[in-house]
Formats: sequence, C-alpha cells, structure tokens
Amino acid sequence: FLFHFTVKLNSCFFFGLFPSRHQKNFLHLQQKQLKIFTNFNMNEEKIRFLEQFGENYGYPNAPKNIDEIRATEFKRLQGLVYLDHAGATLYSELQMESVLKDLTSNVYANPHSQSDAGFATCEIVRAARQQVLDYCNASPKDYKCIFTSGATSALKLVGEAFPWSEESCFMYTMENHNSVLGIREYPLDKGAMACAVDIEAYENSNELGRSNLSSIRITQHPVQRRSAPRFSGEKSKSNSLDTSCNLFAFPSECNFSGRKFDLELVNMVKKNSEGFLEGLSNGRGRWMVLIDAAKGCATQPPDLVKYPADFVVISFYKIFGYPTGLGALIVRSEAAQLLKKTYFSGGTVAASIADIDFFKRRESVEESFEDGTLSFLNIASIHHGFKIINTLTIAAITRHTTCIATYVRNALLAMRHENGSFVSVVYGGDAAKVRFLMENWILFSSNTRYRPCEFGPTVAFNLKRPDGTWFGYREVEKLASLSGIQLRAGHVCWDDHDIVCGKPTGAVRISFGYMSTFEDAKEFINFIVKSFVPFRKPVEDICLSANKPNECPTTAGVYLKSITVYPIKSCGGFSVNCWPLSPSGLLHDREWLLKCPSGEVLTQKKVPEMCLISTSLDLSRGIIFVESPRCEKKLQINLAQCDGSKEEILVQSQRYEVQGYDSDVNLWFSSATSRPCYLLRCFASQLFCSVNKNGSVGMCRDVKSQLNFVNEAQFLLISEESISDLNTRLSSNEQNGFHDEPIHVNPMRFRPNLVISGADPYEEDNWRSLTIGKAQFTSFGGCNRCQIINLDHLNGQVKKSKEPLATLASFRRVKGKILFGILLRYDKSDDVRESEDHLPELQVGQRIYPC
Repeated sequence: FLFHFTVKLNSCFFFGLFPSRHQKNFLHLQQKQLKIFTNFNMNEEKIRFLEQFGENYGYPNAPKNIDEIRATEFKRLQGLVYLDHAGATLYSELQMESVLKDLTSNVYANPHSQSDAGFATCEIVRAARQQVLDYCNASPKDYKCIFTSGATSALKLVGEAFPWSEESCFMYTMENHNSVLGIREYPLDKGAMACAVDIEAYENSNELGRSNLSSIRITQHPVQRRSAPRFSGEKSKSNSLDTSCNLFAFPSECNFSGRKFDLELVNMVKKNSEGFLEGLSNGRGRWMVLIDAAKGCATQPPDLVKYPADFVVISFYKIFGYPTGLGALIVRSEAAQLLKKTYFSGGTVAASIADIDFFKRRESVEESFEDGTLSFLNIASIHHGFKIINTLTIAAITRHTTCIATYVRNALLAMRHENGSFVSVVYGGDAAKVRFLMENWILFSSNTRYRPCEFGPTVAFNLKRPDGTWFGYREVEKLASLSGIQLRAGHVCWDDHDIVCGKPTGAVRISFGYMSTFEDAKEFINFIVKSFVPFRKPVEDICLSANKPNECPTTAGVYLKSITVYPIKSCGGFSVNCWPLSPSGLLHDREWLLKCPSGEVLTQKKVPEMCLISTSLDLSRGIIFVESPRCEKKLQINLAQCDGSKEEILVQSQRYEVQGYDSDVNLWFSSATSRPCYLLRCFASQLFCSVNKNGSVGMCRDVKSQLNFVNEAQFLLISEESISDLNTRLSSNEQNGFHDEPIHVNPMRFRPNLVISGADPYEEDNWRSLTIGKAQFTSFGGCNRCQIINLDHLNGQVKKSKEPLATLASFRRVKGKILFGILLRYDKSDDVRESEDHLPELQVGQRIYPC
C-alpha cells in the first residue's frame, strides 16, 4: 500500500495534478514516505536474498565477513556503488598498507645487479612467479611464468613469437577481447588462415567442466586469408600441413556478458582436434590453446592440471586492484620451446657483440622473454594482493560474486513496464531460457533452481521504454553517475553514439568484485526502477514540447530580469542593464575561445577552473578586460587587436574563420588555465555537415543563423520561477536526508543569457516564440543540461557535486536529455536596418510577450 501510495503521489505532484500552492507540502510528504519505503524494502529484500543465497554470500568462514570487510578495508566506498570490476577491481586499504610497509621496510634493487639487494629482489620475483603458478594450479616443471606489462602485452607476445606458417590457422571464439582479436594480424601477414567460431553447448550437456565432445557444437565463420600460399603443389602441402602449428584462443569468461566458457575445450582441441574440428576446412597439424583469463582469473582461475592449456594470460589489477601495468603469461614449457623471438634486450641475452652478428640468449624461458628491467616493485606488491584473495579463498569469492550477479540478472529479467513489456534485454547464452522459467514460475519453485554456473559476476544489458524504443547507454551511464553508481557503458571506449537509426550501438555492463555487497546490487536495482520503470505518464506527453500547436498564453507581468554576456566560451560572464543585439546573438557573446596546441577546445568540462576567469567589456573604449585568481595582472585586450593571421577551425559541427593573438595574451591565458593554450576570435562561421532529419547538425539546433562559439543556439533563457521551484525540491531533498548539505542554486549556475521573472514555473517550455521589447525570438525548446551545472564556484574555489542535475533528472528527463531553460534564436527583422553603430538593444525590465 505504501509503495503504490508513494508512486501515485509522485505522479500527482511531478506532473501538475495538484495545484502549485500545495506542492511544497506534498513534495515533503512523498519524499519522506519514499525514504521510509526504501529502507523497509531493502531489509525485507535482503531477508529473501539470504534465504536463497545465504550459504554462498558474505564469507561466513573467513576471518571477516563481507560487512566487516567493507567497513574496515573499503571505507572510501561510503556513498558510492562501484560496479565496474570487469574494468578494474578495487584494492583494499589493508592491502595498500601492507604494500607501503613492505616497500618502506625493505630495499629492492635492480634484479640484474649482483648486489645483496639485487639477489634479494630476485628471490622476491621467484616467489611471485610461484604464487602465480600456484594460483592456476600449475607445476613449475610444466609451466613458466613470464611477467609482462599487462594482459595485452602478454597476448602480443604470443602473437609475435608464435611459429606461424602459411599452413597455420588461428581460430578464436566470437566472444573475445579486441586484444585477442589483434593476434590475427600476425598469422594473416604470414599468409596463414584465421577464422572465428561460435561455441554452443547442447541442452543435454553436463555440468560445467564435465562436458563431452557430443555436447558442444562449433560453427565456423568464413575463413580469412590475405594472400595465397607460395607453394601450392600437393607434395609441399602434405609435407608441411602435419607439422604446422595452429592456435585456438578463447576467454575463460567473456569480458562483455560474463559467460563462462567450458575449459574442457582445452582437452577437446589438444587431444581430439580432428573430432572437435570435424567438417572444418582447415586445422591439420598441431593445435595449441590460449586462454584469455584476464577477466576470469578474478573469480575462477583455470586449473592447469585438469585443463593443460599452452598459454594463459593474467591481469593482476583485475584480481586485486593493484598494481596496474603488470600482467603475466603462463606458458607451457613445451610450447615455450616453439616460440620464436626476434628482438633481444639487455636482460634477455647472456652475451652480444656489437660489430659481429652474434648474440647468445639466456637459457631460462622467463629471462629470454622479459625485455629490460622487470617492474620489480610491482611484482613485490602482488604478494599482498594474493594474501587477501587466499584468506577469503577463491572458491568463496566465486560463490559470493556469482550469487550477487545472479540476483541482479534475475531481477532485470523479471522487470516489466505497466503495459507488460519487458524493461531489459540481458545478454548472455541462456537469458531467453531463464526468462521462460521465470514467466512460468519455475525459477522460484522449491524443487527447481536456476544454476548460475554458466555466468561470472558480470551482467550486460540494454533497457527499453514501454513503447519498445531503447534507452541509450549514455543516458543510463549519466543517470547512474548522478546516483553515485559507477558502471561501464558503450561499445568502444569514449564513444557517445549510443542510438543509431533507433537501434542501440552498445550496451551497459555491471560487474561485481569480492568486496561487492547485496546493498550494492539492491541500490542498482532501485536505481533502474526509479529511473527507467515509470508508474506515470511520460514527461514529454505532459510538457517540454515547445513546438506543439497551442494558443498564445495570456500571461501578464513577465519581464526581463537580467542580461549576461559571456565573451569567452566557458569563462565567466558579466551582467548589464542593456546590451546590443547582433546577427549572432548578444554582441560579442562567446566570440572568443581558448584552444590547446593539440586542437582541443578548452571548456569547463575539462577545466572547471575556467569559471573563475572573469570578463567584462567596455564598448565605448573597445576593450575587453579579463581577470584570473592565478594571474596578478589584469589583462586588457583591444577589440581591434589581433596578430593578423587567420585560420579555419571546426567546433560543434561548424567551420569558423578565426584570428589569433600575440604571445603575451596566450601566455596569460596559459597561466590562468594552468595549461598551454591560445586565444582565438570568431570572425565568421559556416555550417559544413549535412542536416539530420530532425533539422539539427550535431548538437546544434540553430542551423540557419550566424553563430559564435555556442553549443546549440544563440541564447539561453532561464525563468526565475523555475529556479525557485527547483530550489524547493532541493531543500526538500536535504530535509529528508537525500543529500547531506543544503543546496541552493541561483540562475547564474546555468550560465543563461536572459533571466525572466513573472511566469509560472516551466511555463517557458511551451513557448514557440516571444517578443522582448521590439525584438522577436524563436524557441528551439529545452536546453539539454550536463554536469557543468554541478560546479559551484565560491570564494575562488570550484566544488563538484551531484546537484542540481540529479534532482532535475528525476522530473525533467526526456529521452535521455535533462532539460532546463529554453534555447532561442534572434529573428532579425528585414524592416530594420542594422549597422555596427545602430544595433537594436535588449534592456532589463522590458516586457515579454510569449506565444
């Protein structure tokens, strides 16, 4: 009852069904009850969770249970939900204390040195190699541990040194990391074959690790080859095919979906390659196997006695967080003898002669492949990471992390919208089967339970709206960050194109580590429900539609409260009582920008301190004044001043003709921003790329006007009443404990050009056009807000927080955009002759007539 009452109360308040004079009381009541419900729901849900997973959760047999571990060793996670352990797990504070004590108590010298300290370091390295082999149950007689700069470096080493020939084949599963796929370049360059395969288990397969040949199906994709073999005769083929070396690569756990691969594949390929590869067009000769265990080793390292792979790749920061920049290649001794290394370094040769073609490699496998000086301090540090893991035991870590991931996976699969449509699409081998079981109540039967052994502690998914359209992964990531949840989203690193032609281009991935808790998982599920499973009419159906046809409002008393000009993009602005209008907006507004020598335009997103650089303009004297707390001298720039050089640059899908300034000006700004940069002034702009169907070019919405260095349009307008409503919500959040400190924002936090007063809250959303004085303006609708509005600069300091964007996201979100304020274009009248000496002006106090 409490839940449904709270939801309906949310709907009534947020979307105007209650009169505005009652909003404060209802807001306070609904948030108070929502907080009570959340705490109650968390406790009840955990009881149910422990009933199902209690035997596997929380390390009951370890010196510390999970709650004690989090309270004592991960205090920095308070208020943060970290769900990107597949990217990098977290080091424990106890672990780092042990590392620091070790490094400050002992002397570790270069292991190539013959000193006592050098010999001591060699012993530390030897012990570390043994720890790595023990972790994978590998005998030092059969396997060697080669330290590398990371898992990618280990994979590259295999690709470079493997004995490829024209008859070789590199086979790899479709579910592989790019670093494994990159190995393909070596065999293809040698004229060898490469092909991807799908591995699928039949429904009647046995437990994981107990599969047999008949339970696994292999589907081959087209063979890739760059050049034909140089020898095509039958004699050449028959003599070489049986002696060629082939490589099969697969991950122990998929880095994307968390799917675990059956390690019995190792034995199938090595012992029965003809049967395993029956029907394939290639694959004769000796087959060797590479396991990419960079992700899987964190919770379930391969047992190399049971599954004697030739190569296993490990990344230590995926296991225990620190150190980064260190990995290992575990190589079978027989396989190491076949590797062909070309380059040698100081650490890999016993002797070399500069003026004669002679060198002698070191005899040990490790020394012959470890170029240069080892990262011996990092190697000394892994002992303390393994100590943490061994104390908990890897079996307990597997059970703990898997049951949390299973809980989340099941919750996502069960989640539905009001109309019955599914909220999520979860990726991984048998998501459809699990959903069928859940729909038929089989999953929760006392006699039948879903076995989560096929997946590691990773869940990859996308979210859908009730109408079947997709939420972009960037929207999920952005809202998660505002809720204190760190996850991974995308399809390649640093790409924002999340929806193309109505289809998702990537996905969201969450992953758990040994220190993850039920509370982390529950906070994530609550976030999904709160943000993407609305029990209310979509916000875009209620408001925020500036282009829908409607009659002109009869609002009286709306007037222009303030005018602000921002001469330099992302720097501080200055307020004026009146100011000229130009074809590009307010005269000289964002007419300058700062650019790095690398070509990057400086903004507050990258340099928050830019907001502390203040500006002002004296039009009568033709001077722009600039000040910074980092510079003693105030900078004065004459508007006629320039170095005379011109160039073209691209900013926000616009081509600009710009002019620069002399070195003194650029040095001043370099000091003010603490990085090399130079000042550019816009003299002309021109759109250069095609217009989308919705009439936009990139971020820009105004595709017909002359623009200075703006993101979307010439003007941003903010309503004082909308700000007041936002502050009411922020105050209510603070009173109910949703954030710790009082938060009050003023209009300048949003960097508006125009602030108005006298309208109802958010009335401006529905204005299609407006008149201020004699000037006409067209509205482009709401302005999409980013985290810049969370920067609060006070007393020369810049403070970052989650507000007000987090609160705005709760009631001002439309298809991934968080809207606040409206964007305008100045519609220059053809009847009015404008010149530099006679420009129309805006003046504070002018009446506003919207339509």
